[in-house]
Amino acid sequence: MQMQWCGALRNLVPVLALGICCGIAADAQAQMTAFRMDDLDLRDPHVFVSFISCLDITDTPIIGFSINEQLQTRIQNDAATPQDGLLDLSNVFLFDPLDQGVASNNFASGSADCSAPLVGTQCSGFSASSLSGMASLLPSGSCLTPVAATTHNYSPAVTNATAPCFSSPNGTITIDLSGVPVALQDAQIAATFNGAPVTGTINGLMKGFLLESDADVTIVPMTFPLVGGQPLSQLLPGGDPPGANNANCAPHSDVDIHNGQRGWWFYLNFTAPVTPLNDDPFGAGFGDGFEG
Repeated sequence: MQMQWCGALRNLVPVLALGICCGIAADAQAQMTAFRMDDLDLRDPHVFVSFISCLDITDTPIIGFSINEQLQTRIQNDAATPQDGLLDLSNVFLFDPLDQGVASNNFASGSADCSAPLVGTQCSGFSASSLSGMASLLPSGSCLTPVAATTHNYSPAVTNATAPCFSSPNGTITIDLSGVPVALQDAQIAATFNGAPVTGTINGLMKGFLLESDADVTIVPMTFPLVGGQPLSQLLPGGDPPGANNANCAPHSDVDIHNGQRGWWFYLNFTAPVTPLNDDPFGAGFGDGFEG
């Protein structure tokens, strides 16, 4: 409504409109605090492939490839061919405004186009996911922890999001896991606020449930070494997609049961510094029921 009013004012009194409307935009931007994930690591489940023996490629590179190393490359670099001047993967969340003195804040998470290089990056083109609405803030305790009995004894272990912290609403999202789309139900993100005033978030935790039926039909692109062309479920402990000799090679199972259905709880840890977002928050659709 304010933007429409500004447009009408420009037609009538151009010079006056420029000053007033720029002031409105500046005030709106001043209230918004945006964060971009600059590090994201899969903690549970791990990814195992059969290559001479059964190998965990979550953190340890095999033939120059590991899941988390590839994630960091895409988050921190413009490594795609051809290069487009943008960091290859940008997960962004924001508060409008960020007010740690109240129990809930207007919140949105999603993706954006963020300039390369990583140092000095600025973002625009924000697209909201369903993890948007009102975030809960806590001055003490924990904002998000793994579901009981759904993690393995991997190292590093999953880090909890502890106070002072926020937790997002629940939603259904598709995350980009090193170029593989992973559809997560009952997903949520949370993190610890760092600094006063806040300069970023640490102890970030993203969780969500991947249905086995979705993992069975998610095929890893052929361009991936070792795992190209395989169903995602074949790479996860306990997975056994339809077909002969397709069971995952890990000696243990990470399969969980959620709402009576088989699948895997995914847990990823992240950090996210405050990052300039050049979009007008009036155009971000706060409170309009975002699509994932």
